[in-house]
Amino acid sequence: MQALYAVQKCEEANFELAQDHIEDIFTPDLNSMEVQDKALLKQNAKAAKKIFKSNYQSNQIKEEQDSNPEIRTAVSDAINLFQNHVKKDISFIRKDMLEAVNKLLENYYLSLKLLIEFSELAKEDVEKRRKRLAESGKQVFESELNLYRNKGIKILRENDALQSEFIRFNTSWEDDQLDVQEWYRDSLKKADFYKEYMLKNDPNFEDDVEVLIQITRQLILKNEAITNFMAERDLYWEENKSALKSMLKKSIKSLDEMTQHVELIELSANWEDDSEFFKDLFQYTIHNDEEYEKIISDFAQNWATERIAAVDMIILKMAVAEMLNFPSIPVKVTINEYIELSKNYSTQKSKQFVNGLLDKISISLEKEDRIKKSGRGLIDNK
Repeated sequence: MQALYAVQKCEEANFELAQDHIEDIFTPDLNSMEVQDKALLKQNAKAAKKIFKSNYQSNQIKEEQDSNPEIRTAVSDAINLFQNHVKKDISFIRKDMLEAVNKLLENYYLSLKLLIEFSELAKEDVEKRRKRLAESGKQVFESELNLYRNKGIKILRENDALQSEFIRFNTSWEDDQLDVQEWYRDSLKKADFYKEYMLKNDPNFEDDVEVLIQITRQLILKNEAITNFMAERDLYWEENKSALKSMLKKSIKSLDEMTQHVELIELSANWEDDSEFFKDLFQYTIHNDEEYEKIISDFAQNWATERIAAVDMIILKMAVAEMLNFPSIPVKVTINEYIELSKNYSTQKSKQFVNGLLDKISISLEKEDRIKKSGRGLIDNK
């Protein structure tokens, strides 16, 4: 949905660029020695923009009666400019859409790695203090090593599967050690929950797990410095944050002192199939944009298409694309999923609007025998 919204915004921007291109073509040449007919140039620009507006998405240009070779050339250039830019943007956004999923996994492993980094810094911090205090005969308290000795972090540190994922995703804080040290010094050490944990003598496993949950909840997901860092590397950080919170909580709560087990979260049981679904849904929605918009407008009584919220229109088009092109997905499932999208990302009234419209559209498409389901798609399809 976000990718399709980005495509729409890019198309709008490319439309303006093409219009500006026409303006540039018919701008008086101040360096020319010939007399410039400013009125005629302005008239040609207006005519060219009118033709462009009517034909910019077409393969054939319908000319106006008053067009001339200069106007036709300007319109043709503008349409080529628009369409080439759109193709490049769609290709980039499609690629970025898939990379965004990997970015969530990267952040997941980066966050688990950060817990280990904090524990190592805690040890270094104690060692430095121990050396300073040794000269005066004083000693550090054993509880100051609680985080380094944290039994949950020990499981993370020694888990072979997790270490393999760190290698696969090239998970490292090596290039950002100054940031990590700053977060440890200025945020973690000053946090009340951490101070309480550092006062515990021989904390039990539940204490160790709880402090890890607090570090992820209060620091990684809420601390301004850390979230700003994450947002800079992840365009979809605000959207991914809630999913990351759930993933980290589930993994940390899965830590088992007896078996040394940690559950590593997978976003998909079969990413290859799911990525194909993403790409196909994206392509179907874009390639059949005009057809799907007409289907929607036919059922949006008393609603001109331009009055429908942009996000709602994208959600509706995606739903229609899914109904028509994915036989294994029941219509009921499609409608429910896109209602949820409208609840989370659109206006307060969108849920009812999207629900009512998709019900009508699905009934009509089924009557026209355009919805063909098979396998799992036949389950609960009524």
